[in-house]
Amino acid sequence: MSWTLQRQPQQMVRTSTSRRLLTIVCMLTLALAILGGTAVTYRVRAAQAATPSAGNFLVDQDHNLQFSQNKQNEPAITRDPLTGVLIAGANDEIKEPLCSGTTIPLASPCPFAPGVPISAFYRSIDNGTTWTGDFLPGFDTIGRVSGGDPSLDYGPRLCPNGTFNFSCGATIYYASLADPFPEFGGEQVTLSRSYDDGLTWANPVAATSTDNKSNFDDHEWIAVDHFSGSPHFGRVYLNWAVFCNTCSGNGNVKLYVAHSDDEGRTWSKAVQVSAANNNTPQGFRETGQMAVSSKGTVEVFWTENADSTKLPSLQVVAISTDGGQTFSAPITIAQVTDYPLRGTPFDVVDLFNRVPGMSARVDCYPHPASDPSSKRVYVVWCDFSGGHGVVKGAVSLDGIKWTQLGTIASVSGRNAFFPEASVAPNGTVSLTFDALTKPPANNPFQTGVQVYDNYFAESAPGGTAFGGPIRISTASSNPDGSSYNNLQEQFIGDYIGIVAGPTSAYLVWTDARNATPCQAVDDYRNAVYAGSKTAVAPNPDSACPTSFGNTDTEAAIMNY
Repeated sequence: MSWTLQRQPQQMVRTSTSRRLLTIVCMLTLALAILGGTAVTYRVRAAQAATPSAGNFLVDQDHNLQFSQNKQNEPAITRDPLTGVLIAGANDEIKEPLCSGTTIPLASPCPFAPGVPISAFYRSIDNGTTWTGDFLPGFDTIGRVSGGDPSLDYGPRLCPNGTFNFSCGATIYYASLADPFPEFGGEQVTLSRSYDDGLTWANPVAATSTDNKSNFDDHEWIAVDHFSGSPHFGRVYLNWAVFCNTCSGNGNVKLYVAHSDDEGRTWSKAVQVSAANNNTPQGFRETGQMAVSSKGTVEVFWTENADSTKLPSLQVVAISTDGGQTFSAPITIAQVTDYPLRGTPFDVVDLFNRVPGMSARVDCYPHPASDPSSKRVYVVWCDFSGGHGVVKGAVSLDGIKWTQLGTIASVSGRNAFFPEASVAPNGTVSLTFDALTKPPANNPFQTGVQVYDNYFAESAPGGTAFGGPIRISTASSNPDGSSYNNLQEQFIGDYIGIVAGPTSAYLVWTDARNATPCQAVDDYRNAVYAGSKTAVAPNPDSACPTSFGNTDTEAAIMNY
């Protein structure tokens, strides 16, 4: 099969054809919540030990390639409800040239090549045990190259009579960034669609009307109205952020939504759902994701006042009851404590939130999931209150009044990050997240020693009785083996993926078990963190093991 990879720390998935699928049945004690904006009392069991009965299946294809061709990240996944075929996406750099090296201080030895795609897709017809894939085609028809940040969903097919109905089939949608030539600003959000579960794809369509040379679109997310009783059944929604290309920091982030009623062929004018400006004392706006409830309410989530020096960081939602034409003012769901932004050894490179123990960036923005069996919409996020990273959640029937679920997942001795949720047709709530071992208290940003694993937890409808987290990854990952292309920090993307079917949940995550740390890279990073202006990056293809930077997409199947 063919593969392509592209710019900026993003990654793909391998396939595995010989691993045996094993299952886990999670036995849970569950209680339904009365949803009225009040807190719910419930118990969260302790994390269970690693479970050898959970199979891990490689999704991507970069077998034994060198950096950065061996690099994938930010996996997303959806499932055709009619056929059961799984379709995943990831950032994949398999088509990038090998590293050219550099003699210039602080320059990248592995620059992204112009015109190389990064938005890869994968499909599995055997319940996730083996995968094939390629790159999204057709970006040359719009004068661009695919730029990653995959977001996938499914919806009903548009029938010949002009109505949406699953009797006509299912449409798979893949939202992706698209970059111009040459790249400077103008990054845009596009949508590709498939009628055969990812075997073939229509050419991408530019979905946003906000890009220009001084701004760029980023952090897109797709949500489709799956629900036949909704007044906008079949409508496709896209949410994205607009960043200032020449501004310092994230002080001018604006969030938008557009929709399509013809399977993404044409799009409405963008509707701004957030305020325009933030600043350092006020905090920034951390882009989140979106969902559509079973009654057709569109709900867009983000973190407001993120990392403010004077205001509390808030998880908020703006809702639309008229199909995305207008949105409410932001509604506060909960306060959030994100991982540290400042005061880390890595501040000299950039300012991102970090889980103690790794230099890879992490953000605790909200991740929603709609319930097909009720009007509920859930939202989950990581939280570092009290110096211990957990997953918290909330649930609402209308997007206005939110019931706090409190801590729904916690792993002793580890900090949780990258949570994602999905809800089965019967209302069962599935949760996946990663968790990193805690560093010593006297060395909170010790890197190269800590490891992370992927976890799963489950609740009956209502989300009020999650079982203890189960470790899903069968081998731990050392993030020190991962990297940005400039080598200055670790990189494992910004999110992972999950989709819940009738009997099983399907998980995909960025895995670094096969990524070997490199002493030459560690030495370079330490020199950069110490403030060196003369340090020259090594060429990892000659100075490091072949497996340096080898981050993969792994998949697992969890039976209810």
